[in-house]
Amino acid sequence: MEILSHTAELLLEAMEMLLDTVFEAVLGLTPRGAQVLTAWLAVGVLTWLGSMLVGKIARGWDERQRRIEDYWRDTVGKAKTWYMRNRLKIILIGACVGLLTLLALF
Repeated sequence: MEILSHTAELLLEAMEMLLDTVFEAVLGLTPRGAQVLTAWLAVGVLTWLGSMLVGKIARGWDERQRRIEDYWRDTVGKAKTWYMRNRLKIILIGACVGLLTLLALF
């Protein structure tokens, strides 16, 4: 893992040196100006990557919420359907339990 981290660090430094050289040669900037432009470019790229990541997380969260809502809507719909089909049985069972309770008390 440390080798991978070191390799990534070397790659970033090489990219930074390349950009600095290109900015110095093509745009005629001073070495300090090229470093500043490279830093601003890096900030822009990191900001763009961050916004992409946040957007992906937000879309994933919205999708998860939608699936949960769909699941509960389906579950509640099934429960309502079951209740509507069996409400007379439920009422009769409740009445029988109530009557048996009253009979047991007397």
